[in-house]
Formats: sequence, C-alpha cells, structure tokens
Amino acid sequence: MNQLKWMKELNVDKKLLLKVIAGVIILVIAFSMYLARNSDSEDTVQVLIPKEENHIQEGNEAEEDVSTAAIVSEKEILIDVSGAVNQPAVVELKEGSRVFEAIELAGGLSKDADTRSTNLAQVLTDGEKLYIPTKKELEETGSSYLQTKNTSVEASGSAGLININTANSETLQQLTGVGPSTAEKIIRYRTENGNFKTIEDIKNVSGIGEKTFEKFKNKITV
Repeated sequence: MNQLKWMKELNVDKKLLLKVIAGVIILVIAFSMYLARNSDSEDTVQVLIPKEENHIQEGNEAEEDVSTAAIVSEKEILIDVSGAVNQPAVVELKEGSRVFEAIELAGGLSKDADTRSTNLAQVLTDGEKLYIPTKKELEETGSSYLQTKNTSVEASGSAGLININTANSETLQQLTGVGPSTAEKIIRYRTENGNFKTIEDIKNVSGIGEKTFEKFKNKITV
C-alpha cells in the first residue's frame, strides 16, 4: 500500500514538474518575443534619425547658398574721389553706382566746382579715380578741357569716353591707374610720335602695360 501511494505521489510530482517546465518555456518564448519587438523598434529609429539629420543639413546648406547669393549680389566697389569736393576720399558704393552718388559720399561739390566736363550719370567701376575740376582750372585751361570731352563723345558715340589724342593731363588722370607722371608721358609720346592710331597704341607709352590697359581700355577712344 505504501509503495502504491508513493508511486501515485511521484506521478503527481512529475506532472507538476512538467507544468513548471512548460510555464518556464512559455515565459522564455514570451520574453524573447518582447526583446525581438523592442529590437525592431530600435532599428527603425536608427534608420529614421539619419534621414532627419540629412534633411536638416540640406536645409542649412540651402540657407548658406541663399546667403552667399545675397553677398554676391551686393558687391561693393571703391572709388577715389578728389578735386572740387568737400571731403575728398576713397568712398565705398554698391556696384552699378553712378558719379553723382560718389560725389554725395565725398561731401558733395565744393563752391568752386565745375561739372560741365563731368558726366554725373556715368556708371562707376571698381578702383576708378573721379576728379572734379574747379571753375578756375577750367578757365586756366581754356576751352580745350571742354573740347576734349566733346570730342570724346562725338568720336565714340557715347558719353564718358576720353580721347587720348586730345585729352590734357587732368583728364587723363581720370583713367584708372594713370597718375600725373603717366599722364605727362602720354602727352609727350603723342607730341613726339603723332596721334595714337588705335587705343592699343597707348601701351607703347612707358609705364602702361597690359594690366593697366585692361583697367581703362573701355573708357578711351582715339
């Protein structure tokens, strides 16, 4: 009887053990599935984050491009304004500015200024020298100064060009890169050798090379 009872109890313990094992297996499977789901979620986040970062980076690059374009469109130029102005100076203007705007930044015209020989509407270029003569200077040079301007206009068909065959020293000094010394060399050269036949002939003057010629070639005529 005791042996039979013991065997029954053993069978009961085995069934209980099997239930416990089955429960453990179920828990392990459930836990594994939970981990797998979390792993898939993390992978999804890891994939999405770089895309968002790329989008932000592309946006920043677009903003930088716009800023660069704005800077380029607002290019500044420097103009040396001297002569009969209240505050002779090197002034800074936006590209495409005109002579009258440079004069305003230089304090405006002085009382003895004479603009009959100056094209106030002319568009300026970077590095240009703008000289405003006085009434006295024009009187001393007589009509030759004004005649130089008129001849330049007639020969070129547009205002603002300087005739290098008739221009005096002051007029020639309005050309970028031409100072008093170079202006006198130009006058001496044409006196000794005759008038320039082409604008390129001015490169024969000592001190005027290709680089200097490039600066004012669009502002001269013969």
